[in-house]
Amino acid sequence: MLKFEGVDFSYGDKAVLKNFDFAAEENLATCVLGPSGFGKTTLLSLASGLLKPGAGTVTPFSGGRRSFVFQEDRLLPWLTARENLRAVGIDGAKAEEFLKKVGLGEAGEKYPDELSGGMKRRLSIARALAFGGDVFFLDEPLQGLDVKTSGEILSLIKSEIAGKSALIITHSPAEAFALADRIVLVGGSPLKVLSDFPRESVKTEEKLKNKLQELM
Repeated sequence: MLKFEGVDFSYGDKAVLKNFDFAAEENLATCVLGPSGFGKTTLLSLASGLLKPGAGTVTPFSGGRRSFVFQEDRLLPWLTARENLRAVGIDGAKAEEFLKKVGLGEAGEKYPDELSGGMKRRLSIARALAFGGDVFFLDEPLQGLDVKTSGEILSLIKSEIAGKSALIITHSPAEAFALADRIVLVGGSPLKVLSDFPRESVKTEEKLKNKLQELM
């Protein structure tokens, strides 16, 4: 189980987390849902080991292979779309499979600067999903995608992370409703857990949106 116990983290004089407690179960998708700019990405970076807490302890998910979708696409500009997948150890057949799954089957030889913003986003998602791994860390995964593409990519992400440990950061109730097994509502500065519940306890996306608004 991922667990934060009494965690503090600051950027200079700005406290992002203060005596923060949080937990996420193994083999479930946990969505951390709340407004942008309050520390959700910092939470993900601490959970994945990219940052270390100033105080308290973070117990990570079990499993050594971690797969990431960051807010920035983090593509290698000197490599083609196909080579960006191959660079993390994905074999040729699997690279082709996932390029097609995200609608980039004809773009394998294109470089990142030849792709639109939405295509770059889909490429970064294809890389993470094709890599697989034991644990997924997804930070605003559908950022920059249009509504039609978002629905298709949501379905793909959901199928690929099913039964695996995943921490998903989002400000979108639609993403949380579609992807989560468990939803954690957060807000405040420093960041606080406002509510924590199974996704199935909220019957519609609209009810989830209302629940978030009531707590803000």
